[in-house]
Amino acid sequence: MRIKPKDKRKVALVGNSDPRTNLQEVYDIKEILEKLGLDVILSPTLQENTLFNTGEKAEIMNQYYADDSIEAIFDISGGDIANGILDKLDYSLIRKQKKKFYGYSDLTTVLNSLISQSNQEVELFQVATLLWDASGKQIDKFKSSFFDGAKDLYQTSWEFYQGNEIEGEVIGGNIRCFLKLAGTKYMPDLANKVLFLESHGGGKESLYSMFYQLKGLEGFDKIAGILLGTFISYQKSYEQPIEEVLQKILQDDDLPIAKTEEIGHGANSNALKLGEYMEISHFHK
Repeated sequence: MRIKPKDKRKVALVGNSDPRTNLQEVYDIKEILEKLGLDVILSPTLQENTLFNTGEKAEIMNQYYADDSIEAIFDISGGDIANGILDKLDYSLIRKQKKKFYGYSDLTTVLNSLISQSNQEVELFQVATLLWDASGKQIDKFKSSFFDGAKDLYQTSWEFYQGNEIEGEVIGGNIRCFLKLAGTKYMPDLANKVLFLESHGGGKESLYSMFYQLKGLEGFDKIAGILLGTFISYQKSYEQPIEEVLQKILQDDDLPIAKTEEIGHGANSNALKLGEYMEISHFHK
């Protein structure tokens, strides 16, 4: 996606997951984007501290998708409750739109529902990283990618642990939140898909359990490959690499598996396009 500063295009900040406890951070993110030349509108639900406004959140999403003046929608929330809006989104309306939706973590549920129900291309990215990264490099990557059409925010290095190449449409996100879609109509078809997984929390037992649940999903035996991002809490606490845990559980030497340290919950995390075809190889990182 490319936005020219001179166009003064409008973007929206929303919060479909847990209520934000730090409103100043919302205003700081807004200020950063405005300094980059964007007209920023804030969803009124960002200031609401309640669990029971899913209808309002979904209606705002529908309105923002219908508003042709809004170039992109950035969700700056995270937590647990984003799946509450899934049955209230107007997927028929959204299917007709071309604007991008950005979010990460708990917004994995929304990202993948937009793929499965509206055939949307979305992005696993938290725009709040522009504030969290004290070095300023994240702002530079964002600016060059969104305004100049560069690839700085998407240039990710992958290390292969099985196979030499992976290609297919990418789905997934946070493993815990992706699994919330299991058994629902919002789960994308897994056949021939590239599944990306990452996690902020979760010890070895919980990840062990989640990997086994993934293995049992309908269509999992037909996926094209697995991409792993960072598993922050696990990697800090355990020596056994997460890819080894996954390999021991799957017992499938033919399934390509690659990992990166550049996508996940880090303050300098790259973006990952979901719902789009991706091709990476061991020979062209």
